[in-house]
Amino acid sequence: MKAIIKFAASVTLAVSLAAGLTACGQPTANVGKTVTSGTADIGGAYTLINQNGQSVTEADALGKPQLIYFGFSYCPDICPTALQKMGAAQARIDPDGDKLNYIFISVDPERDTPESLKLYVTANGFPKNLTGLTGTTEQIETAKSAFKVYSQKVPTPDSAADYTVDHSDIIYLMDKNGNFTEFFFGKSTVPEMAARINLHLKTGN
Repeated sequence: MKAIIKFAASVTLAVSLAAGLTACGQPTANVGKTVTSGTADIGGAYTLINQNGQSVTEADALGKPQLIYFGFSYCPDICPTALQKMGAAQARIDPDGDKLNYIFISVDPERDTPESLKLYVTANGFPKNLTGLTGTTEQIETAKSAFKVYSQKVPTPDSAADYTVDHSDIIYLMDKNGNFTEFFFGKSTVPEMAARINLHLKTGN
C-alpha cells in the first residue's frame, strides 16, 4: 500500500510540475489548489553557497520544516510574487521567522552571486531570515535534479537583459528531516498556504 501511495503522489506531482512551468514575465499556468498525500521522490543532497559566501548543504536546513523556492533575482514578477506569498504566509503563522527555514535557490548562477543575493533576500515582503543559495552551474543542476525543477536560459535580444530564465514556479514544503510534504504554486492562495503549513507545524503531517 505504501508503494502505491508513493507512486500516486509522484504521478500527481509530476503532472502538477508540468502544469507549473512558467516564464518569468509571462502568465503562470491556470492551476488551482493542489493537494497531495503520501510521499514523493523530491529533495536530496546538494552543496551550495549562501548569501554570506559560506558553503552549505541540505543538512544545514534540517531540524525545522523548510519552504524552498527556485528562481532568480532578475525575475521581474513571478519570483517576487512567490517570495511575497511566502512572506505573507510567514506573517500569519511564523511572524518571528524562526519556526521554519525559508530558502531561495537561484537557477541563474551566472548573475546571482552571493553578494547580489545578500541584498535580494532582504527585499520588502520577502520572508524574514530568507536564505539565498547559489553555486556553480553543476551545483545548481544537482539541486534542480533533486527537486525535479526545470529551468532553461532564454535569450532576449529585444531586452536590456541578455537573457531570462524559464523555470518551474513551485514552493516546496519539506519536513524537519528534509522529506517532501506539500507544494504550492500558481493560484495557491496565502490563506491556503498558511493553513496547510500551520497544520504541518502542529501535527507533523
